[in-house]
Amino acid sequence: MDNLTPDQRKKNMSNIKSKDTLPERLVEAYLNRKKIYVSRKYNNIVGKPDFIFRRKKVLLFVDSDFWHGHLKRCVMPKSNQEYWNKKILRNRERDKIVNKQLRKEGWTVIRVWEYDIKKNVEQSLRKVIKAIDK
Repeated sequence: MDNLTPDQRKKNMSNIKSKDTLPERLVEAYLNRKKIYVSRKYNNIVGKPDFIFRRKKVLLFVDSDFWHGHLKRCVMPKSNQEYWNKKILRNRERDKIVNKQLRKEGWTVIRVWEYDIKKNVEQSLRKVIKAIDK
C-alpha cells in the first residue's frame, strides 16, 4: 500500500527529471575533462539517446535502475504492482527494439546504468572510450 496520498504521489512523480540527471551530469563532466566532444541534441534519432558521438556513430544511453528495470537494483513500489511491472517490462522491451533498430542503421549503441556511473564514472564509460577511439 502506498504511504502517500494520490496528490502527493502525483507531485512526487512529476518532480522526477528525465534530462540533466546526476548520472548524465557526471558523464558530461567526465567527457569534458577528457576533452571528448559530445552532442546532446538528438531530434531525429530513435530512442532519444543521452549522448551522441556523431563522427564515430556511437550512441550512449544512461539508463535509470528503476525506469529501465535493473534486475537487482530495481525496487518496485508496493502499491499498484501490476501497473509498475507492466510499465517496466514495456520499457525494457522498447530498449531492445530501439537498440536493434539503431544497430541496423549503423550505430554502436552503449547503455550504462545510473548506479554504475555514480559508483565509478570512469570504469562505466570504458566501452564508450574504446568505441570512439576506433
